[in-house]
Amino acid sequence: MKRHLPLALIFAAIIFCGCISTYGQSREIESLVKKLTVSKKTFLTITNGSSLDAVTNILGFAARHEFTVSEKKTNYTLIDCRECPNGNVDDDNDIYLLFRDNILVKMMRPVSFPELRETYKYSLTAATRAKPWDIGETPRLVRKTINAPALTQSEMVDYLKPYDGKGMEQPNIAEDIMFAGVVALAGPVGWSNMHKDEKELKNDYETNEMFLKLYDGCRASLGMSLEKVDALYGKPLRVLPMKNRQTARIYGDSREFENFNPGEQFSCVAVVFNPRGNVTAIYSDGYFCDDWKK
Repeated sequence: MKRHLPLALIFAAIIFCGCISTYGQSREIESLVKKLTVSKKTFLTITNGSSLDAVTNILGFAARHEFTVSEKKTNYTLIDCRECPNGNVDDDNDIYLLFRDNILVKMMRPVSFPELRETYKYSLTAATRAKPWDIGETPRLVRKTINAPALTQSEMVDYLKPYDGKGMEQPNIAEDIMFAGVVALAGPVGWSNMHKDEKELKNDYETNEMFLKLYDGCRASLGMSLEKVDALYGKPLRVLPMKNRQTARIYGDSREFENFNPGEQFSCVAVVFNPRGNVTAIYSDGYFCDDWKK
């Protein structure tokens, strides 16, 4: 038998949701979240031939460093852009931008490595994450990415279209209203707990923003000395020995923010040094394995 929600409960939920929108901290959090992506209009101002500095300035926190390496006497840097169609932060596209000697040469879809992915439970759904891999394997992933095909203009236009939602399970609006109504009817205690949670979430986003700045892989450069890199990122979490007497120093913070999407979180950065103590490669985000910092 189909159940119907009491009208009083629905009205209470509507009033409560309106209060959150008007007087709560949700708008502050929404502003922090939006900073992690960039609009389609802004993204389309970027063209091949643009400098790395110019592009990262345009994208802000929507630009995530992936790797910086040297291949065949040419330096490559990969940036992942979080593009957000129509301002909907829940429907974002990741686009790779490849720079050769700090000049943008192509844009492409993210390169996948199925052999390095596993599925895990996240909230009420499922997400994927990287399986552990040895840092010595990363150059193979980098070369595959460098050789990946660029998006054509028509492919880019199609790729940037907002997802139409087909095939997605529709939300149960009645259950959402019921949940909001229960919190609303909890009175001052419910309101206080909601504000406490929002304050914690706001603090998490602000801390995450600080780490995005601090552990940005673009801050380091090939050839930089170990001392200069330590000055940029601080004391490493771990030092990994590698072949050919190379070492990888892992910089970052061990904390994780469980209150929001893992894709929004900052990444630690792995910096590889030759025996003379100079940088030969920088890996982060999708080219960083979380096991390296443990």
